[in-house]
Amino acid sequence: MNIDLVEEEKSDLTFFNIEEEEENETLKALKQSYVTSNYKDETILNLQSELNSNSEEVSKEIKLKSYNDYNNALELAGRGYITKAIELIESASDINPKDIDILNLKGLLKLLKCDFSKSFESFYTALCYGNNELSKKYVDLLSSEEFKIFLGRYNHSIRFINEELNQESIHILNNIIDEEPELIEPYVILYLLYNKLENYEKKEYYLEKLRQIDKDNKIFDEVKNDSLLPSITTNDEMKEELVKTKKSNKKPIIPYVIIGCLVVGLGVYHFSNKSKIDSLTSELSSKEDKLNKVDEELDKTNQELEEANQKLEEANDNLDKTQVKNELATLSEEELYHKANSLKKAGEKEDSILYYKAAIKNGKTKKYISASIYELAYLYETLEDYDNAIMYYKKYINTYTPEDNYYDDAFYQLGMTYYESGNLAKAKETFYGLRSEVPNSMYNNSKVNEILKK
Repeated sequence: MNIDLVEEEKSDLTFFNIEEEEENETLKALKQSYVTSNYKDETILNLQSELNSNSEEVSKEIKLKSYNDYNNALELAGRGYITKAIELIESASDINPKDIDILNLKGLLKLLKCDFSKSFESFYTALCYGNNELSKKYVDLLSSEEFKIFLGRYNHSIRFINEELNQESIHILNNIIDEEPELIEPYVILYLLYNKLENYEKKEYYLEKLRQIDKDNKIFDEVKNDSLLPSITTNDEMKEELVKTKKSNKKPIIPYVIIGCLVVGLGVYHFSNKSKIDSLTSELSSKEDKLNKVDEELDKTNQELEEANQKLEEANDNLDKTQVKNELATLSEEELYHKANSLKKAGEKEDSILYYKAAIKNGKTKKYISASIYELAYLYETLEDYDNAIMYYKKYINTYTPEDNYYDDAFYQLGMTYYESGNLAKAKETFYGLRSEVPNSMYNNSKVNEILKK
């Protein structure tokens, strides 16, 4: 047997641990779904050691007893009693641990229960004892990247429960059920989740779905005395669910149709207290109608509030625009310039541009006009409005001389704006102009030299 069938990189994903003292029954129930990251490697090492040891011949009596348990497990699984079938196949495996058929059936049943680590162990053991197609198929499947992704999604559903993100977990689990309707644990988890959320309708729905594929699941022992027993599912409803399943275009990750007897039969379940359920359903429907009316009234009120807020915002905007217009017309050039600086520091770039433009238009002093032109160009550059940035940088260079404060700054920023906008030729032309006009400028630096060499 070639141990390399399972690559080291494809170890099972690590699932989250739940403390033993955890009081939440929902989280406790999830423990059986977890897979440890080292389990696969441990399985391989243990089997290598076991296979190298001398094997003893199994007596006919032991074989007969194990085959009896195997046949009973197979028969129960075919009728949908997966939990009892697992108990019997475990017994058969304990008696006759090297029988390939027993190991393969155990692997299939564990897979249905989402006990992925035990499923892998059974199939891998069967493959080691006898190279058979069924074992190899499932070893390859459980070691595949596709299955690792599936485990990741399953893992996320558990993480979301731990983080109280119940709706996110429900969404993932429902998708898993759509793709792999034979898996048992997603129904158990959804039942426990909806029980925790006190959504009894959904709770009953998933309990009934669970009963269809695992009639003797241990969860039913906990609900025997519960007044909220599952409601009856009609044949028509079951047919609709089957049609939905058949119409699904999603390719299942886990090919279950290997042994015909494992196809779970559908049926109608009758309960003595159906009248109590009907009464409760009627009460819930009445309460739901009342809640829907309250929701409609709340929606209407919220819509009215949103409309009022929108009108208020529009009024405030108009007031702000009027105030800005008045300030732009009445403030001095110095006040306009300082107001523009304040707005720029506050991150209100668009408003700042209005005040710089007003300072340029209404100004009479070179100090404020020149500074406003440069600041305006720089603001446009930060907004990636390169056309306006270039226009105002060029306006500064063409209006003022190298002796003015921002002359070489404007020259350098003009070149960088050309460069940032993808115009390398213009950038080079500008930097050559900077060297010529202001040879001693600090901006004749390594960055400029690097661009000129391109």
